[in-house]
Amino acid sequence: MIDSGAIAPHFHAMHILRTQYVALLACAVLTVACPRASRQSASADATAGIDSLNARLIQAHRNRDPRAYAAVYTDSGVFEWPAFNTVRGHAGLEGMARTNFASLNALDLKLIVASRRVAADHATEFGAFEESWRDSSGARMTEFGRYAAFLTRQADGGWLLDRFLGFEDSVRAAPAKR
Repeated sequence: MIDSGAIAPHFHAMHILRTQYVALLACAVLTVACPRASRQSASADATAGIDSLNARLIQAHRNRDPRAYAAVYTDSGVFEWPAFNTVRGHAGLEGMARTNFASLNALDLKLIVASRRVAADHATEFGAFEESWRDSSGARMTEFGRYAAFLTRQADGGWLLDRFLGFEDSVRAAPAKR
């Protein structure tokens, strides 16, 4: 006959091991799942922040506001364009915008983001743009081009442009209305 007193401790030890195994498995699942959820949340926050920055850039164009334009850049921000000398810093960016915006009526900007890569403290964005305005004759002109932007996350969690590289594809006048 089997001594039931000898079996009970064995079952108790197996129950404890099973409970520990289940607890360990639950911790492992949470450890794997939580960082993924945290990364997804951080990525969504970054996307929202960068979209907000792009909206401010577009609004600065629409308002033809040189100060607001310069404010979307870091203190050492750089604007590069083949048709211009490279512009650096808030004062340079504001001056460039003031000169360019002065002659462009009904200015508008559309950004079409093709790709965005986000890291903890910076992001890159590639896309196309359409910048449109009314020229001195009243014709609606649209410049089409490509851009690459390097953005940096600020201490407050917001984003600013650190470097913007633009390349014009073409400029077209809108067809005359009949």
